[in-house]
Amino acid sequence: MALIQNAAVIAEQELLNLNPELINPFMHILQFYAYSPASLPEKRGKQPTGGVDHIKSLVKTYHKARLPNRPEKPQTVPDPLVSFILEHYFNVPEQNLKLARKEHQLAMAAENMVGDLLERYLAKMLEPAGWIWCAGSIAKSVDFIKPPLPEADIWTVLQVKNRDNSENSSSSAIRKGTTIEKWFRTYSRTGDTNWHNFPDEQICANLSEAKFQDFVKDYLEELKAE
Repeated sequence: MALIQNAAVIAEQELLNLNPELINPFMHILQFYAYSPASLPEKRGKQPTGGVDHIKSLVKTYHKARLPNRPEKPQTVPDPLVSFILEHYFNVPEQNLKLARKEHQLAMAAENMVGDLLERYLAKMLEPAGWIWCAGSIAKSVDFIKPPLPEADIWTVLQVKNRDNSENSSSSAIRKGTTIEKWFRTYSRTGDTNWHNFPDEQICANLSEAKFQDFVKDYLEELKAE
């Protein structure tokens, strides 16, 4: 899929109104599309992929994804059978079931936010070192990219996951035959962290679970103060 010839001009005009600070990283993302056309998400609807409307849509998605994101409690009604199983198999007292349901919903809201928080923390640590956060899933199965050095022509492409068992089959298939690296934060079986294996030696030493937790605490406190 090819981008329209003046894609950079269109994107820059959109970002001048939304957030001019995002112009430079988004220009690199457009360059990455040229390097890896398969990474460009397809446009839904009648407008062509890579056309004017598609570029504007990608810009808006990128801008929105970088804005602060609040945890949201699931709006679905809990299945009453869950409480039934808690009571009759796990021996949760009947008077505790209402609290258990509430805490389960809050836990789901927290769990749904961990992946986003992980990307935000990594963006804070990686972008000063030249990485670009592809916020809003605007590159297929790619979360971070690093432009090549002037004398090279190979981009560093990274997909991050919160746990070692959280990759779905579609993202795995897209990565086959590409140079996309994969990294995950925690091992699902043991709970151990994987920061020491982050695939950037210069950044790796500055990443840790303690620093991630400090970032999350500060981020959430800022949200609550607004």
